[in-house]
Amino acid sequence: MSNAPSPTPPSEPTHAPVFPKKRRRWLWLVELAVFIGIFWAVRAYMAPHIPPQFTEHPLPIITAPTVDGGTATIAANGKPTLIVFWATWCGVCHIELPWLNNLAKTEQIYTIALQSGSTEEVRAYLAKNQLNHLTVINDPDGQIAKQFGVGVTPTLFFLNPDGRIAMSETGITSP
Repeated sequence: MSNAPSPTPPSEPTHAPVFPKKRRRWLWLVELAVFIGIFWAVRAYMAPHIPPQFTEHPLPIITAPTVDGGTATIAANGKPTLIVFWATWCGVCHIELPWLNNLAKTEQIYTIALQSGSTEEVRAYLAKNQLNHLTVINDPDGQIAKQFGVGVTPTLFFLNPDGRIAMSETGITSP
């Protein structure tokens, strides 16, 4: 065994290729444009497809049983109104509902439990989470949600005092 140096010198460590500054900026701009495009495409997909008659004319009167045995009538009444579609299985809804419950102490809010099981299951969810100020309509088969073009929970609609949809929002809404 010989301690003689090897005939080939050790190779230089390899580094990632270095791009010129102009090319790096161009790549950064392309990545930013792709990100913005994906962001807006997802937002457009998630946005409720509101039938035009709901923004141009007052909502038709919606009367439905509530989970507490009462009846809710959603109609133009000269006051701003929130309508919120949510689900017991929706993690974001679980975060947002306590805030809505607190807001319902002073504001007119109708919530619609979308495909969340039986009325008893929705009632149990409300009791477990101490959501006792909400007016809740159960929409087990999604028929009310279809009328509003809702496909994502949570979805919030803000009705102006004359009963037309003034704004809608999907995802978490902060106070």
